[in-house]
Amino acid sequence: MQKEEINILIVDDDAAIGKAMKEAFSKAGFKATHVTKPDDALAMTKLQPVHAAVIDCMLPKMNGRQLAKKLREQGDLPVLLISGIYKDKNFAREAIQETGAIGFFTKPFELPDIINTLEGKLVHLIDAQLAPMQTLLTKDTASHKERIRMLNETGEIHAFELPMVFSLLMHPRVNGHLNIVTADGEVCGVGFHKGNIVQVNQKDAKSYFGILMVERGFITQDEIEEVMKVTGKTKKMGERLVEANVLSPHAIQIVMAEQQGLRLSKTVAETSVKINFLEDDEIREDAVIDRSTFTDLLNDWLTSKLSVVWLKSYYRTWTRYNLKPGPEYSPTARCLTIPVIERVPGLAEKLLEAPTLEQALTDLAAPEEQVYPALHALLVSRYLRFGEATGNAGDAAMQKKRLSKLYLDLEKQNYFERLGLSPKAKDVEIKRAYHDVAKVLHPDKLARDTTADVRELTKQCFAFITVAHETLSDPTKKTEYIRELEQGRAEFVLQAEQLTQSARPLLTKGDFKKAREMMAEAVSLCPPTSEARLLHMWAKLKAAAANDTIRIAAEVRDELALIPPEDRHIPVFYLVKGLQLRATGDMANARKNFEHAMSLDPDFIDAKREMTALKSSGSGGDGKPVDLLKGDLKDVVGMLFKKKR
Repeated sequence: MQKEEINILIVDDDAAIGKAMKEAFSKAGFKATHVTKPDDALAMTKLQPVHAAVIDCMLPKMNGRQLAKKLREQGDLPVLLISGIYKDKNFAREAIQETGAIGFFTKPFELPDIINTLEGKLVHLIDAQLAPMQTLLTKDTASHKERIRMLNETGEIHAFELPMVFSLLMHPRVNGHLNIVTADGEVCGVGFHKGNIVQVNQKDAKSYFGILMVERGFITQDEIEEVMKVTGKTKKMGERLVEANVLSPHAIQIVMAEQQGLRLSKTVAETSVKINFLEDDEIREDAVIDRSTFTDLLNDWLTSKLSVVWLKSYYRTWTRYNLKPGPEYSPTARCLTIPVIERVPGLAEKLLEAPTLEQALTDLAAPEEQVYPALHALLVSRYLRFGEATGNAGDAAMQKKRLSKLYLDLEKQNYFERLGLSPKAKDVEIKRAYHDVAKVLHPDKLARDTTADVRELTKQCFAFITVAHETLSDPTKKTEYIRELEQGRAEFVLQAEQLTQSARPLLTKGDFKKAREMMAEAVSLCPPTSEARLLHMWAKLKAAAANDTIRIAAEVRDELALIPPEDRHIPVFYLVKGLQLRATGDMANARKNFEHAMSLDPDFIDAKREMTALKSSGSGGDGKPVDLLKGDLKDVVGMLFKKKR
């Protein structure tokens, strides 16, 4: 039913309070009826449906507890008890136990608290309605005005949803600025012009321009330093390099686009953001990120940023929908060439053939760690779109299989993960997330002929969701829960940091086996930092047995993709990449990466050692060949300072 059809019965002999509550519920979208006498309340339930009640405990002729029991005998409706007289906690506890009420509020109370408490219990009655941005995912065509309007109506979102926002705004007729404000108050602006991203403005102390120029091979670090010494400081680096005739303007545009991509990548994070779009036909074009480049960025984000836990929560509300070809559906679509989609061959066809997303996900044999990123890539790229909610829950065996897996997932997840929220989520996001899940997972949504075991599993799964919502929607409980989470993680984070700090000098000393053991433990304790991941890869490559080098190199190749794009332009990344390439026999590219590591940090002794080892074919002091990949430090250092003849 529609929200305005849900009737809230208010029973309070104080006319002013009753009127205020009625107006508040009406403003929240409900139908509300106020009466002052218990007899009128009982008569009202015979004249029209009542879906919930707010009852004052002190009423004439019949007290509120007695009335609540009578109303609940007529139907299992949610009841809230209120009182300005009975404020004792023992009275409230006994009243709730006696009547089965869902809560007890003492006067004066905050009306939004009353409304939110009841709304949480009634959400399953409301017909499923898509949020504005969700509506866009069902449309084959949407005008630029429609996209802008719906995104502006969306308000707060998880920053993991930004790739979808960017994609929807890359429309030929969308021109203007997307303003992004994080929960911590950081501001970023993204400019769109005729289907491209042309600006990314954010507070960013780090400039990747010089690093990217060298990485691209447009210029050397020595050339940059020489030009910067002799030119004025009033102009940007790129302009000074062009004026010195060591760089072409075309190269600047290429690198600036990459720089914008890195800045864009930083917006996709584990936080909440508020978005709004302002149209502007005169937007300045700094550099261009077109649809093809954006698709590559999307692949990177799905590999290194968007967690499978979040993706599963995001698509939980879409399980009863089918999928249809989207506006970019084509056998030659660019998105079909990116690794996250190529890893699941035929996924798009299977999704289109299945009656619901739920059925497709149940039938697919591929690991969910591959399926969900591929699914998201297809939808963000607009290759596929959602069709209609079919209401088809599948057979009992399929439902039981899905719910059993969901139960295990929810049991392991924290409250934010259960609702697909960031720890920075605002109240409006928490409420929306709970409502979205309740529309598909509430036990009252089950068909009448649902088997007992499926019904019980559904109740158990929804209980996990309810606990999460009740905790996060209460400011005091939420604060305490976050504190507990942080305390629980702090010990593991500290252990991981200590292990990382201890392992780093071991790598320089050549004790690779011990470093590998330490870093393996460090990355298992908590979600690893990019630094921890890279040190672990470094140790694995150097400690690998000769007959296991190729396998380890393949593992490291995949693990390098887990490093977020903005964390890849550091000396250790290029060292590890060089080691990985050398292990596969690609000596030329290994050398380039070692050289780049040294250009970023001229004092990086480990990169110098690997570079010397790559160039040299000498032997150790005992006359035996030195294994330059795993050689003892004293042998390699000896070669570093070996006199030339």
